[in-house]
Order: sequence, then structure tokens, then C-alpha cells
Amino acid sequence: MKPTLLAIALMAPTLAAHAQSTEADFGALMKQRDVAAIETLARQRLQALPTDDVALWAWGRAVAGDAVKRAEVLPRAEACVAARPQSARCHHLLGSLYGAMATSGGMSQGLKLAGKVKEHLSQAVTLDPKHFAMRSDLAQYYLQAPGIVGGSVRKARELASSYAATDPARSRLLMATVHLYEKELPEAAAQLSAVQPGRDADLADDLNDSLSNLGFAQLQAPDLDAALKTFQRVVANDPTHAVAQFGQGRVLLEMKRTDEAIASLERALQLNPKLNAHYRLGIAYQAKGDKAKAAAAFKQALTQPLNDKAADDARKRLAALGAA
Repeated sequence: MKPTLLAIALMAPTLAAHAQSTEADFGALMKQRDVAAIETLARQRLQALPTDDVALWAWGRAVAGDAVKRAEVLPRAEACVAARPQSARCHHLLGSLYGAMATSGGMSQGLKLAGKVKEHLSQAVTLDPKHFAMRSDLAQYYLQAPGIVGGSVRKARELASSYAATDPARSRLLMATVHLYEKELPEAAAQLSAVQPGRDADLADDLNDSLSNLGFAQLQAPDLDAALKTFQRVVANDPTHAVAQFGQGRVLLEMKRTDEAIASLERALQLNPKLNAHYRLGIAYQAKGDKAKAAAAFKQALTQPLNDKAADDARKRLAALGAA
């Protein structure tokens, strides 16, 4: 039986000599979404200092979507909350992991875990009310959860507006999220247009992520011209933003600007090979008449998570290409 985090800390007092990690230590790796590097660094830090909640928090956030890796981190997060009940990161991580389990486990599992998700995400915000990611995740819970387990658009709005005294710019990002949920796209765009990050690189990254969400909402509306302008703005701000490159490619494909779409989708995959961009890349190559590249893209798409509609379409297209 493995000792708890608290027991390890008590048995190894010399570990206090090792420095606690900071979020900046993991910042570049998290921006690059380099899961392997985050995990390696976190393991090293936790080996030196088992009570390092920042290292555990970064590791857990990076692997939350992977059921196997999540299963290893979850007991560590539970031990972290038990050992450090005043750590906002321990609570946020545990709530996030339960949330990932709830999302992947179906309605029954979701309802079963919802109380724990809300409890720990709420406690994280209470302990660290200035932290944007923690407040943002709680807002998402309020927006996505059914009312029976505490979901509430009103609470999400209050969470966003109450943040204005602490961080006016990110308060607008949160309010834009609420507007997007309510399909109030002009209001969301207005909130984001008012955010001027200046030299604040972290705020610029947060703004680009929010703009990308707006772009996908505009694509779904559909308002292709607005969506393209939004994605182009993000790509101009940060050419390495893989999700924006993917979104731009999707819009260009809808506009029948096939060569430009292929360039953007290929760039997105260069930046993040795990993006589910191969399906639409296959459509683009098929439209261009490149059967070999289209078939290769569809085959790759079917090795990744796809919704049933897209997967069925990919198989039909492969059959039509004679490459099933």
C-alpha cells in the first residue's frame, strides 16, 4: 500500500530544502501542450518534493483527458487535498479530474460526480479568487451542468462580473464565455474587442483562446466572413496557435478556398499533430482531386476520436476513393 502524500512528507523532512515549483516553471510547456515534457518535469519535481502542488496541478491538467494517465494522477490529487486542504491547486485539480471522468462516463456517471466537481472547483475559487483558470472552469461548470446539480447561467454571470474588481480584462473574457453559451455573438465579440493585452503575454494568450472560441461559434452560426476575420486576427497575433489555424482552415474549406484551407490545416497539424484535423484535410484534398492524400487523411482521421457522423462520412469517402 502506497503511503499518502502527507505520510511521505512527514517521513522526508529534508525535502523542505527543495524549492516549490511555480506556474512559470511549467508555463511554456503548457502553452505548447507538451504533455510528455510536463509529465517528466512534474515527476522530477514531485520526486524531490512530494508536496509540490504546482507540479501535480500542471501534470494533472495536462493528462486529464487521458483515462489511463488520469487514473494515476487521481489518487495523488485526492491525497493532495487531504494533506493540503488549503491548497487551491489541489482542489482545482481534483475537481477537474472528476469533471473529466464525468464528461467521459455518460449521464449517470456525470450526475454521480457532479457534486464533487462543483465542491472542489468552488473551493479552489474561494481559496484563490484571483486565479483565472480556476474561475473559468467553475464558470464552465455553471454553464454546462444541469440545474439539478447546480448549473446556472446566472451564477456564471455573477462569477464573471464579480471578477471585474480584481481583473477587469479577464472579467470580460469570462463574460464573453457566458454570451457565447447564450449564442449572443455580437455581445461576446464586443467584450473581446474591449480587451487590450498590451505587453501582458499571458492575457494575450487568454484572449487568443477566447477569440478562437468566438470564431468557432461564428462558424457554426454560420457567419463565415466574421469567423474568418476572427481566426485571422488570432493567427496574426500568434501564428503558432494551432486551434486558430485549424479554425481558419475549416472556414476556408467552407468558402471553397481549397488551397488556402489545406495550407492552414497542414500548419495546424504541424503545430499539434493530435488535433482532429485530418477529416477535414481529407475533404479538402478530395475537393482538390488528390485521391492519394485524401485517402491517407481519412485513414488517419479514423484512428482518432471522431463523432459518428464524421466517422461514417470518412468511411463512405474512402469507399468512393476505392481505398476502404
